[in-house]
Order: sequence, then structure tokens, then C-alpha cells
Amino acid sequence: MAVEDRPDTLYDPAEAMAPEVRAERQARRLRAALAAAYAAAPAVRARMEACGLHPDRVRDVADLRDLPILRKDALPQLHAASPPFGGLLGAPVGALRRIFVSPGPIYDPEPAGVDYWGMAPALHAAGFRAGDIALVTFSFHLTPAGHMMDGALQQLGCVVVPGGVGNTETQARALGDLGVTGLVGTPSFMATLLERARALGVPHRVRRGLGSAEPLPESLRQRLRDEFGVRVTQAYAIADLGLVAYECPLAQGLHVSDRVVVEVLDPETGHPVPAGEAGEVVLTLLEPPYALIRFGTGDLASALPGACPCGRTAPRISPLLGRVGEAVKIRGLFVHPSEAERVLRAVPEVARYQVVVERPRDQDEATVRVEVRPGADPEAAAARVARAVQEGLRLRVRVEPVPAGTIEEGAPRILDLRRWR
Repeated sequence: MAVEDRPDTLYDPAEAMAPEVRAERQARRLRAALAAAYAAAPAVRARMEACGLHPDRVRDVADLRDLPILRKDALPQLHAASPPFGGLLGAPVGALRRIFVSPGPIYDPEPAGVDYWGMAPALHAAGFRAGDIALVTFSFHLTPAGHMMDGALQQLGCVVVPGGVGNTETQARALGDLGVTGLVGTPSFMATLLERARALGVPHRVRRGLGSAEPLPESLRQRLRDEFGVRVTQAYAIADLGLVAYECPLAQGLHVSDRVVVEVLDPETGHPVPAGEAGEVVLTLLEPPYALIRFGTGDLASALPGACPCGRTAPRISPLLGRVGEAVKIRGLFVHPSEAERVLRAVPEVARYQVVVERPRDQDEATVRVEVRPGADPEAAAARVARAVQEGLRLRVRVEPVPAGTIEEGAPRILDLRRWR
């Protein structure tokens, strides 16, 4: 099946801005964002004063090196100590458009504005244009992913079908009934949806897709292209702040969005790593009022040298290479071991547990291995665990009761066995 390739054009002429001009513009925006955060976000001001840093002393991101990194894993505690946003929001809560809830819990603010999350360049590079009918299969409930894409697609003039998560057969039939031309979601669910449409005999007109929230292995990219005629590019976005970087059709790394400054740092020393070496992605959002300054994502990537032949001149990073912290992303949702502990320990029949994550056929699968307490009914315990995990972590899992002693003392609470290829 042939893929309809539209000529790649730039969403904004600024994407081709000379690197030195872009660097100076980003430095100006950094200084403005830092000044705004210092004035209105008490948690940022406290961090800066603790290390003797004042916005007037900052010329570019190198001058922030003494500012301790704010770890993503620390957000739940920070938000709980100073609800709802941990002193990071430099505006009244009543000025927001939406508030989302991510596992942790972490509360993600959405200020007013057109395409606040900055996803339009990524969707444009993926080939979405005015008149496209786009089926968005990210959740529109509590987490911001669906709304991130909705606003950007409307900005591009696309028609949005808010499919959300699940309802695979209904969404597969909608591909044909509505003449859907583009898919937005996790790459694995795109494949599942297209497979279901094929099994149902539903013809489709899908030719382009934007994948996010999980890696896009080349094997899956080729399968989507060769079997289903869908060209898929990927974007790196996070619930805390939106778009970080995105692929152009050449797929030679991810172009960093102008809305952030990216540092790639050694997780142990905090020093920048050379281009081509893996390090933690540390972000500074340049768009007040949410003051994420030196935000440690826990994601691993490498900075890429040289320029992309596509004409975009922003810095590039590799697709994500893994995680630094303990949190694991499963089907697009971060699962913190502390959250798994809270949910599983609330089930009285559970003596010991381990969450095992695997990925057969490009689809995440999570199994909770459970050792039940003496006298407990293993099947009843498994059913309670499955309900608790679905309600508390928003994940559907398989529960496997195992004999006592199967899970070793000190074993990791989440065991990730996935291998990306």
C-alpha cells in the first residue's frame, strides 16, 4: 500500500532561523521566564535564593548550573506540601483553562491560549493539514494528552474525532465511516486499531500519524508504513509542559521545540555530556506562568551534532533511550513505585507483589505477580488486585498469583523487561 507523502514545509519560518539568532532569542526568553518565576512563583524564588542566584545574573542556561534540578519524582510531594501546584504557578488558579491530574498525584495546569501545549509544529511536520480528519486516541479524561492534540489540530484546521482510550472496535469502524485521514496516539494502539479495521473488513484512508507517549521502534514504523500505508513520525511531549521535541519526515532525530531550553546532563554529576552520549533531559519552560525551571524529567537521550537536511535549525536530540529514576512509563502513563506500593498494600490479601512489564508484538503488557497471605483465596485476591490497580493507577493488568517465596526479598517493585528495537 503506497503512502501519500505530502511535501514537508515549515510550520513557522522561525524553524529555519539561523542558529546564533535562535540562541540569542532563547536566551532572552529564558531571562524573561526566570524573572517572571522569581517574582510570582514562590517555590522558584526559594530555590534561587537558597543557592544565591538572582535573575539579573543570568545570561543563558549555563548560568543556571548552580540551581538544583527539580526532579519529576519530587512533584507529588511538592504539590502535596503546597497544593495544588507546589508554588510553581505564577498566576491565580482561577485564570487557568483546565487542571489535569496525573499519577502521583501531580496536578498539571493548562493556562488559556491557542495551542498552549505547543503541539502544532509536531503535527504539521507529521503531515496534518487543514481539512484532515484526525482521530485522537489519547485519553481526554484527567490527563492532558488528548486535549494537547485537540487544540493543536484545531489550530491547523483539522477536524478532530476525540476517540480516547479503548473502544477499539467502535474506533476501527469510525476509520471507515468518517473517512479518517490521520491518527494521533501511541504507535502500538495505532497498529492495534488498524489491525482491527482490517479484521472487520473496514477500508480506511489513513495516511499519516503522530505517535507519542512511548517509543516508536523502527520495526513498528516500517510495519505501519508497509502493511497499512500510514507514515508515522513521533513527538516527545510530557504532561507537565507539553511538546519538548518532534521528528520531521527525515526522522534524523527530534527537533527541540522553541518553547523549552534543553540540557542533556550526566545524571550523577549534573554536568553536560558530549553530543552523542546519553544523559538526562533537563528542561526549562520558557512560557510563564507555570515555572518549570531546570526540570529533571528522568528521561535519557543524547544531543545530536550537526544540522538536519530538512532545513530546521533547532537543536536535535535522539529519541528517548530509557529512564533515570524509578518511575516506569506503561502505555503512556508513568507508574511510580511509591504509587504501586500504596495501591497494592491497600489490598489486605497481598503479602508480596511485583509488577512485571513486557512488550510482545509492540504492545505494553503489565502483569502483577502476587503472593497471597495464608488462608486467602488466590482468585478472589487477584480480582481485588486487578480492580485496585485499574482504579488507583488507571491500568488494566493481568494478575498472576504465585507461590510464597517466588518473589525474592528486595526484588524491584516494578520489573521492566521490555527491549526496544
